[in-house]
Amino acid sequence: MPSKTSWFNKELILQIGRSTGWISIVYFLGLFLTLPLRMLMMYSDQNRMDFNSIIYNLFYYDFPIQVGLMLIVPILLAVFLFRFLHVKQAADLMHSLPMTRNRIFHHYALTGVVYLVVPVTIITILVLIIRPALELQSVFGIEDVFYWAGITILIDLVLYAAGVFIAMMTGISAVQAVLSYVMLIFPVGITMLLFYSLRIFLYGFPSDYFLRNDLVKMSPLTYAGLLDESSPLKWSTALIYIGLTILLYVLALFFYKKRNLESASEAIAFPKLRSVFKYGVTFCTMLLAGMYFYQISNGGFGWTVMGYIIGAAIGYYVSEMVLKKTWRVFNQIKGLIVYSAVMTILIMAVQLLGIYENRVPNQDEIKTVILTDNAYLYLYQDGNNEEFYRPAPLSEGENIEAVRTLHEQIITDKTNNDIRDNENNRTFFFLYELENGRHVVREYRINMLRYQSLYKPIYESKEYKTATKEIFKINESKVKNIQIMANGPINKAVNLSDPKDIKQAISILREDVLAESYEDSLYYQYRGSTIEFNIGKMNYLAIEMKPSYTRFAEWLKEKNQLDQATVTGEDLSRVLVGKVELANLEQDPAHIKELIEEDGNSLEITETEKMTLALERASTDSRHEYAAVFYYNAGHHYEVYYFDEEHVPEFVSEHFQ
Repeated sequence: MPSKTSWFNKELILQIGRSTGWISIVYFLGLFLTLPLRMLMMYSDQNRMDFNSIIYNLFYYDFPIQVGLMLIVPILLAVFLFRFLHVKQAADLMHSLPMTRNRIFHHYALTGVVYLVVPVTIITILVLIIRPALELQSVFGIEDVFYWAGITILIDLVLYAAGVFIAMMTGISAVQAVLSYVMLIFPVGITMLLFYSLRIFLYGFPSDYFLRNDLVKMSPLTYAGLLDESSPLKWSTALIYIGLTILLYVLALFFYKKRNLESASEAIAFPKLRSVFKYGVTFCTMLLAGMYFYQISNGGFGWTVMGYIIGAAIGYYVSEMVLKKTWRVFNQIKGLIVYSAVMTILIMAVQLLGIYENRVPNQDEIKTVILTDNAYLYLYQDGNNEEFYRPAPLSEGENIEAVRTLHEQIITDKTNNDIRDNENNRTFFFLYELENGRHVVREYRINMLRYQSLYKPIYESKEYKTATKEIFKINESKVKNIQIMANGPINKAVNLSDPKDIKQAISILREDVLAESYEDSLYYQYRGSTIEFNIGKMNYLAIEMKPSYTRFAEWLKEKNQLDQATVTGEDLSRVLVGKVELANLEQDPAHIKELIEEDGNSLEITETEKMTLALERASTDSRHEYAAVFYYNAGHHYEVYYFDEEHVPEFVSEHFQ
């Protein structure tokens, strides 16, 4: 009767343990230092123990060490486990054993899985024991422990499977390690590079719209950097990672069976993939260099093209050196010429896509439109305050037509709009929702001074203000109290907690915001006091109390609270006003203060009422004719503000006549 041979080979497992088991031990010790031992240390220090109450999850404990272990150990383990494939003598010896490749692969690959899972499992058990022993039930729950274990194992296995897969693709261990990380970061990297390049060559391409927060989850490498934050991993993302792990494991086995033993010491084990590697590296390096030159040249087209050329050449010859393991590759120019010709045709084709750049939907096609000068508020704002900052769509026909007119003018001025850094540059983000359910999205960086006349009627419309201003999105019934704090080196504040006062304050503020002109919104930006709304559950919303909010100021004055809510002349010792050529100055407040103090024609103001009036008329915009230094009574504090001809107090303008 023939004897049955066990599928499990004890000797091979022991051999694997002797050569790579130390990695699992190091992993366990690293995790032990970051969790159980760290908890014991923090428990013995009462002051640090109190700090535990703010943790979001167990990744809080020594997170840099945890994420470092998570990103390094799986790839390192895959490199050492399958090193026998990359050394010809070891590969020949291993494949001379009376075992199928299928069995050899599973012995090595599954042993690596055990080496990653066992340390995490032991640490999980230790933390579950320590939790009641140290009375940490109020700090984290049992579900937090299993969440930590599950996410750690999941990320470990995704990275490990990628390392195993790449081991089959190459014959050099060092290349395996590098390509493993390249493969893992590739989805995020290539997406960013492609969208950034499209923004360069397609006027108005909204790269920020496509590069949303979910981009980081496209790679476990980038997602691992967010594990210490409060947002949990979604089941959809977890299932994708699980599916990716299984897929990479199956593909690794498939390619292992197809792999030739002679491919040991080859950078790419499969000849048919060498061209993919070479031109893939060339393409990515080209995009990266183009983006770099675009940034350092502040959008210079010639330098950007030069960056693409240099990047393509570097990527092409570096990949050739890796594949041929020699630096003598500079005579291989045919492939680079063909690649350059193909890329030139593609870039020219993209630039000829005037249909995309000139596309502005017709009035009858548009259902709603969102216009904002800060795409971040629309795309990325997260958390409890999202409802206050996210702009709402405009649907009134007059506003839609005004937005279309603004958009068309921006396209007309394409060649004149300078994308270089400028203090007047702003981002305009357009998002049209069409009647057929589709969207047209564009984003531009423009000089705002050119478009003030077109933007003004949009900004001053009631619909736009109610769609974008936070004050209109506050539910009065949820506001616990309002605190109005005077800005500056003084301790002055007013608290409103009576529901009637809260309701009335919000109503009057809304009136002031609706009455505010576009010019005043710019002139009084970042001026005045801060109004903070307590909406409960440690949720706060802050807006400005601008000097132009006259109704609200009058209401506070009637309640005898205005002086406590704002900086007044009584808080100042004096004000010095000068008329200097600010256009030629670096806008350094200390330098402007020195110039005004040295100017014999400066006007000194010490009367309380005049200093209060000066405060009410002052702006933070440094492009105006008059500069003023406001000296506080407290210490040596001062602030530098400005006046234009329209807002400057009469007694100031009369002095400089």
